[in-house]
Amino acid sequence: MSEVLIGQDSQQDFTAFFAKFKSAVAQKDAVTLTTLMMPSFNFIRARSVSPSEVFKGLDANGGLQWSNLQQSVQGDPSPYETKGTNTPTRVLQCTPTRIIYSCLVTFHQDHHHRWRWESMIMPTR
Repeated sequence: MSEVLIGQDSQQDFTAFFAKFKSAVAQKDAVTLTTLMMPSFNFIRARSVSPSEVFKGLDANGGLQWSNLQQSVQGDPSPYETKGTNTPTRVLQCTPTRIIYSCLVTFHQDHHHRWRWESMIMPTR
């Protein structure tokens, strides 16, 4: 019974988190998005990118990645199981810059069980 309640709380927590994230993305609200990011954020093909570098990357090429992110948040994040961990993760598809890449926006719970924006990555397919 407690697992069901934990799962429901986790889903409710994610739903509230994602609504806040989606609103911040729509408004290009870097301040709010920074508070929602994991401290060690992965962006495109780089690891541990600072928030200021992430927002420079989103703004580059006429805001191409902002548009990509804004379009991706219209979808529904899917639960994703990370091997070797029980930490809840959600994944959202985004549009890759080249056909050889995938594009994923990921959300993960931190050690305080708060949802965080973990990455916007483009791994090679």
